[in-house]
Amino acid sequence: MSEDKPQYNAARDLLKVIAIIAMTADHASTTFLDEGTIAYSICQFFGNFTIVIMCFFIVQGLRHTRSVLNYALRPLSWAMISEAPFYLLFGFSLNVLFTLLASLIIIYLIDRMGWLVGIAALALFFPLSLICDWSIIAPVFTGIYYVLHKMQKEILSLFLIPTSYFILRTILYTETRIEYITGTLSIFLAALLVFALRKKVEDRGKGLITGIVFYLYYPVHLAVIYLLSPW
Repeated sequence: MSEDKPQYNAARDLLKVIAIIAMTADHASTTFLDEGTIAYSICQFFGNFTIVIMCFFIVQGLRHTRSVLNYALRPLSWAMISEAPFYLLFGFSLNVLFTLLASLIIIYLIDRMGWLVGIAALALFFPLSLICDWSIIAPVFTGIYYVLHKMQKEILSLFLIPTSYFILRTILYTETRIEYITGTLSIFLAALLVFALRKKVEDRGKGLITGIVFYLYYPVHLAVIYLLSPW
């Protein structure tokens, strides 16, 4: 009998490519473009797609990993590697991989110990999140995706993801009204994209862009942008 060929999951690669392009546009525009220009605003708008996609994949990873410890070591190790170029570009704060690691730990605690422990962990993380990229927003997004998947109510993500973003962004940052609106719209469109592709992502098969490639790109693109930067 011939063995079945491994299935190719194009949806996984599509989301990862979008996340990579959006992340690059975000960081490059912050470094090279003047704030308030049309090009800067477009790149920042598109850049928001990355965090929504990453939080979705964190939930997928927890669901399918054979070893949570090994899975958690990936963002931890790459976060430490990435911190130097991230610091050179953006100053002192913890890069987003640290935030995603915290997100993973929080939903793992919810999975194993229940809501109260997970909420307590989220509350304890909040002070540290103030020096993390995407602060408390990423853990909240991840928690929403995790809980809604358990409830089989993923369609509610189209409301809860952008709403939580708007509320937390309003609390944490001082921006103009139009920035709150455009930011929330971009998060909604990202949530809509994830919702539309979620079933195909969950199908059997793997993409060509492995987790290692995805994580490796993060410090590499930060280093390249820094080397090309005017300072």
